[in-house]
Amino acid sequence: MNKTRVPVNLITGFLGVGKTTAIRKLLADKPADQYWAVLVNEFGEVGIDGAAIAAAGDALNVVEVPGGCICCTTSPMLRVSLTKLLRQRRPDRLLIEPSGLGHPAGIIDVLRDPFLAAALEVRATVTLVDPRQLDDTRYTSHEIWRDQIALADVLVANKCDRADAFHVDRFLAMAAAMFPPKLAVRTTSQGELDPALLDLAREEEAATPAPGRPDLSPRPRTAAAPDVVETAPPADGQPEVKQRSEGEQASCGWRWAPQLRFSAEKLAQLFQQLGEHPALGLPPVSRGKGVFHTDHGWLLFNWVGGETSAVEIAWRRDSRAEIIVAASGPDWARFQTALYDCRLNDH
Repeated sequence: MNKTRVPVNLITGFLGVGKTTAIRKLLADKPADQYWAVLVNEFGEVGIDGAAIAAAGDALNVVEVPGGCICCTTSPMLRVSLTKLLRQRRPDRLLIEPSGLGHPAGIIDVLRDPFLAAALEVRATVTLVDPRQLDDTRYTSHEIWRDQIALADVLVANKCDRADAFHVDRFLAMAAAMFPPKLAVRTTSQGELDPALLDLAREEEAATPAPGRPDLSPRPRTAAAPDVVETAPPADGQPEVKQRSEGEQASCGWRWAPQLRFSAEKLAQLFQQLGEHPALGLPPVSRGKGVFHTDHGWLLFNWVGGETSAVEIAWRRDSRAEIIVAASGPDWARFQTALYDCRLNDH
């Protein structure tokens, strides 16, 4: 029996953004000798997308979970469907298309269940966005729309043949400013995706070249492959640490494996202390930010101008923090110790 874990990708995005079209094209381009499975969830009780995908080829298993969102109201059905799928014919890859009205972060949590994690290897989550939506508050103010973008490892502007350069440039500017950064940012049309994007591991981090003017023709714009890859942070609770100094500014960043949890209360207290930087052995702090897996879920912490905030976030790739100070060559030891002390002991 094949013990290799099955690669699994989420293909997410809001209603009508082109997820099903993108999946059909990925299936058309898959290696001829591979057997893929697709799990489709639709909000309604009658599955239309599943029928459309099933018509894409024979070496394919399409499983439908209609009626609700597999990451909330029907989450038990997700476990049942995945278990049944794996016990039948083991696929070479699994694609999951959640409902456009679904919070995909819940699916990642289910896939990390020890039983499923032993059989499934979560790779890049791909989120499609129609760049024209950036001008519409029906989308930009919608919690699910924002969560889908936050969760993305690969963020793709689809339907660029229908958008003007202004909207695509706004999308690229938004993507470039996001924290944590994406593994890849792409623009395309007609759901055309480079299949290589699927194999970006969730725990990897890639530096995306600065975007230029996108190609708005129907043919997809292909960006260069990432040229810097960070390895996954250690799974034993120890972080990956990176420091940088430039002129009179310096930064330090930390990354932990996603399984490690932190105390939300201790993190809040620590971030509030950034304004009292001498107590932490730091020079004046310009900016502090971090996303953490905590005992109150996944939270994004921000400190700027003496103000601290913490909000829920759909991010699930890893926990990470970054502090920027107005000095060169600072001693990070005391702050790093305080940060480590925020970890919980349930890892």
